[in-house]
Amino acid sequence: MILAHLADLHLGFSAYERHDRGQNVREADVAEVFMRAVEEVSRLNPDVVLVAGDVFDRPDPTSSALVTFARGLEALRVALPQIPVLIVAGPRDTPASPGDLGVLAALDTVPGVEAAATAPRSVYVGGRVLHVHLLPHRAALVEPAVLPTPDPAAHWNVLVTHACLARGEPRASPGEVRGGGGPWVDPNVWDYVALGGEHVQRAPLPHVRWAGSLERLGWRPWEDALEEKGFFTYDLSERQATFHAVPGRAVVSLAPIRVEPGDPNRLRRRVREVTDEVPGGIDGKIVLVRVQGAAPSDLAGLTEDFLPGLRSRALHLSTVLEDATRSRAPRAPAEELCPRLTELLEDEGLAQEQAAGRAASLLGESKINATTR
Repeated sequence: MILAHLADLHLGFSAYERHDRGQNVREADVAEVFMRAVEEVSRLNPDVVLVAGDVFDRPDPTSSALVTFARGLEALRVALPQIPVLIVAGPRDTPASPGDLGVLAALDTVPGVEAAATAPRSVYVGGRVLHVHLLPHRAALVEPAVLPTPDPAAHWNVLVTHACLARGEPRASPGEVRGGGGPWVDPNVWDYVALGGEHVQRAPLPHVRWAGSLERLGWRPWEDALEEKGFFTYDLSERQATFHAVPGRAVVSLAPIRVEPGDPNRLRRRVREVTDEVPGGIDGKIVLVRVQGAAPSDLAGLTEDFLPGLRSRALHLSTVLEDATRSRAPRAPAEELCPRLTELLEDEGLAQEQAAGRAASLLGESKINATTR
């Protein structure tokens, strides 16, 4: 029996204030890569499709995000009419109000789709051949915690949840996970554990997987520029996982440009050289240019008459003036906190771009990185 495991779709994510035909370009990127993943899943013809949370980027998704997901589900229903699609809600799908079930609750009306929005649910496929326990984010936070358990009568048991890896805490053992920050889960009692919550693919154990997001998300997508994006299939009989890459928007993190301060002309030449050397050019890509050694005034000169031309070609180009010792130093507290604070501000109702700017301002991030946007 073959499982297809996707996670962290984040439909509705947007960034950079670039629009095409009225839609944010990054939102369109996320939608397009999701539909590519649906096509690949349909081609692979698995026995079950699992989606491990954060289907949407926020609990009140845009109408375009809802339409995209509906189209994806319809495409799966047409291509794989007998294949169940099992979904758990992640934190981004879960409204703050306990009385609000969230939009995923409406998916129970779709034939062949089971969506655990608030309460845990057991789904059986092929009689008792496969038992899938769906543990949504809200259920994982209930106190006292209810530990998900496999069904000893089932041939295979699979757990699907949005979870974090247990690291260095007293109750943690190697490979142990904690569902949604809630109950501790022993992965050894499950035949497969399908996780969401990490945007890069990870495998703490061969049968425990984070599929990662389908697109590079956030305002710093270059942080995982070398990481392939896609989803897993898992063969329960062979206990074999296979990663399926899905192409998305190209992200380029260039090697640092090292120059002496007070030489803006050399800096200009070096920026032109490294951007010209990008395979296929920088057109339509998300590009990070890192500069070491230059004075802030050198970078300011580029901003006036040189960088605008590069930015008109790239989807987004960010230029960062950094300390040459920075890569060897621990990350500053603001770097660790800024993404989390941005998420919290979004949960309070701020638009993503407003939340990111507000978080950076609160943490004084501009003092850590001199960034020209």
